[in-house]
Amino acid sequence: MTKNVLKINYFWLFLLGAVIIFLIYKFNNYTQYYYEKNNEIQQAFNKIKNNELSVNYNILINSVYMYKNNDFLIDSVNDLEKNIDSLLKDDYFKQNYKKEYNQVLEYKNTIDNKIRLIYQFQTINSAIKNTTLNFIALLSKLPKINSKKLKKEISRKKFIRSNLYAQKVTALISQIFLAKSSIDLDFMQNIDIEFFKNYNKNIKNPDVKKYTAALLINLKVYKNYFPLLVTTLRKITDKKTLILLNKTYKSYFISMNGNLKIIKWASYALILFVISVETLIFYLLYKLQKEYKKLEYLNRELKRSYIVDKLTGLYNRNKFDEDVKLLKKPVLILVNIDGFKHINDYYGNKTGNKVLIEVSKILTSLIPDNINANLYRLGADDFGILYEMDNYPKVEALAEEIIKQFEKIQLQIDNIKLNVSVTVGISDKEPMLENADIALKEIKKSFRKKIMLYQENMKIRKKIEQNIKKSKILYEAIKEGRIEPYFQPIVDTFTKEIVKYEVLARVVHPNGEVESIFPYLKIAKENKLYSEITKMIMQKTYSKAINKEISFSLNVSVEDMLDINIVNEIQRLFLKNEKLAKRVTFEILESEAITDYDAISEFVEKIKKYGSCIAIDDFGSGYANFEHLINLKVDFIKLDASIVKKLPANPDAEKIVDLINEFAKYAKIKTIAEFVADEDIYKAVKKLGVDYCQGYYFSEPKALFT
Repeated sequence: MTKNVLKINYFWLFLLGAVIIFLIYKFNNYTQYYYEKNNEIQQAFNKIKNNELSVNYNILINSVYMYKNNDFLIDSVNDLEKNIDSLLKDDYFKQNYKKEYNQVLEYKNTIDNKIRLIYQFQTINSAIKNTTLNFIALLSKLPKINSKKLKKEISRKKFIRSNLYAQKVTALISQIFLAKSSIDLDFMQNIDIEFFKNYNKNIKNPDVKKYTAALLINLKVYKNYFPLLVTTLRKITDKKTLILLNKTYKSYFISMNGNLKIIKWASYALILFVISVETLIFYLLYKLQKEYKKLEYLNRELKRSYIVDKLTGLYNRNKFDEDVKLLKKPVLILVNIDGFKHINDYYGNKTGNKVLIEVSKILTSLIPDNINANLYRLGADDFGILYEMDNYPKVEALAEEIIKQFEKIQLQIDNIKLNVSVTVGISDKEPMLENADIALKEIKKSFRKKIMLYQENMKIRKKIEQNIKKSKILYEAIKEGRIEPYFQPIVDTFTKEIVKYEVLARVVHPNGEVESIFPYLKIAKENKLYSEITKMIMQKTYSKAINKEISFSLNVSVEDMLDINIVNEIQRLFLKNEKLAKRVTFEILESEAITDYDAISEFVEKIKKYGSCIAIDDFGSGYANFEHLINLKVDFIKLDASIVKKLPANPDAEKIVDLINEFAKYAKIKTIAEFVADEDIYKAVKKLGVDYCQGYYFSEPKALFT
């Protein structure tokens, strides 16, 4: 046992160590996974921020430079969308940073709006770029004024006017280029568009007129789209999205640091736990080592208690079972103390225990040293002597010597003098103890014998086998509902008319064979099944009798009347139905000892209140207890079959029945003769004036009312 205890402790130590390793492993994996995932999230935030800055940069470049390709801008936008979606698809981020996840969703919505503005910006910017190119072309086509030619062909006033036109065009295009390069609307404020409108009205030169018209068209496009371009660009490059992104990242960073603190403290706790467990392990190992000797001692004591009787110090049943297997030809002398129960009940357990100790000492002294026998306490008051038959073949002689010695000895227990006798059962056949016990039971039937050797022809084993078989049959019959009520008529002795029926229980076997319950009643009581039979018979009788105007008798035992469940069942089935209650007679067995008259009287009063009757069954079996008739106020006396069947040939039986019948008439109690099997019995019963008859002469019990 000590080794087993140590194994158990080592097992728990090993398990504890395994748990520690597992926790460290899991903690390490978790922290590694935590850092990897958070590193990915931080990189994602950095990529998103760089992508947005790249988008803003490319937007500005595209807005300033005339020939800048849009591919870089499109790539930046695509990267931005891709990285945002990647972060939102991260389950770890979604589950562990819910607040920040929702903020990223909000950020995505603002970015989606920004991307729509970018596409709008590209459209506007294309128009602005084309218009700007047109202005460059117009500048190169500005009419050349030949001053000499003008001096000859036109007046000074016209010359000055032509030169002013060129200056105005140059100034106009310069302001447009300044506005475009600086994305500043202020440069558009000083453009003198009215000059060109008025100039075009007064000029007659078709080339100049055409030139001015083209200039006005492009100027109109610029005036309409350039403010929209500036507004859109400002919205795109607005810092609100970056502020929201930075705010989200800051919130994430704070949350991450909070988790890092938890991990930090968890690591401290794990380290502390490991140190504590190691300390505990060392302590337990120390304790185990210290307690090892104590456990060894306890192990020996436990082993001894397993095979040694605590009271007498003799070997017990466990040791007997081990030893009997080791002998080639064993013999057992089973010694039983006569009337030990009375000693225990009268003098008390303390005195009884001292008697057992003294008996064990006496038996130990009576066993010869040379037969190598062991003495056991095998039951409350049973002692066994087991040895190899060949060591001492004179078994019965040894048993006789034991009996003689006890007859000579008077025990002195606490100033009490006791004469103790013993009975001996002997067995040399397996199973040893059971066979010796059977021999003891056979001895108890005799008042003369004190020793008996077990023989195979002893009927008790067969009886035990029969009882086991009956128990099985009864259990299965109750379980499968094969306990059935059969009904035997009770007739008027003088008219032969059926007045009621007695309900008799029958066992219906699976093959359809019907058998009386009588052989099973003792088994039913021993196995606590009697009440189950009573309830089943009552329930089935109720279902068959409820709709018929028929009177009947139900057998109830003293146990039934004292069983609250049975009484409640009687109340439920029979007494609550007023008409049915008046048709029921409850038959009480006269042969059963009635001691609790208060409880029985209460039962009788209850059923009589509902109009039911009481009968004493088997009256005259063993003894006729007239006290029952007085105390229970019975309505019927049923004469026992053992007396009734003797009536035709036995004058004494006739006198007994006549006496009972006369008493019944005086007490106004009706009489019923059972076991009226033939006409001779019937005539004898009729001659004596018995009121009712029952028996096979009239009808055998049947499954249905007839």
